[in-house]
Amino acid sequence: MTRPSLVVFSAALLIALAAIPPRAEAQELCVRVARANLRAGPGTDQKKTWEVYENMPFTQIDRKGDWIRVRDVDGDEHWIFRNLVTSSYKCLTVKSERANIRKGPGTNFDTWFTVEKYTSFKRIGAEGKWIKVEYEGETMWIYNTLVWP
Repeated sequence: MTRPSLVVFSAALLIALAAIPPRAEAQELCVRVARANLRAGPGTDQKKTWEVYENMPFTQIDRKGDWIRVRDVDGDEHWIFRNLVTSSYKCLTVKSERANIRKGPGTNFDTWFTVEKYTSFKRIGAEGKWIKVEYEGETMWIYNTLVWP
């Protein structure tokens, strides 16, 4: 390649690379309905992989028509119909085997009750390392290392 050709090639490569949009951050989604079926592929004819409940969080990793490919708390991938999820609020799920739900943001507050893995909440705030959540109309607190995302 002669020098002028190399310059033209380099310029064309830079223009092509500039046209590629930056990689979008994975979008967090929440199940917005009481129950939702996750599927092995994009369609109701695909095998059901998991039944989840309201406020279960997922990370969107792909989309095909009206179906969204998501990743769950365990790193597994599923497909869900787009009308069953929202990005208009944040949610989280318990990732440890059990977690204490407290009446305030600290261990000096009483434990209200204990929940098991995959119990999901709507996130409404935070104070330090404590996350303020809503569950069945009540406001409560959970420690941030016990939940995902």
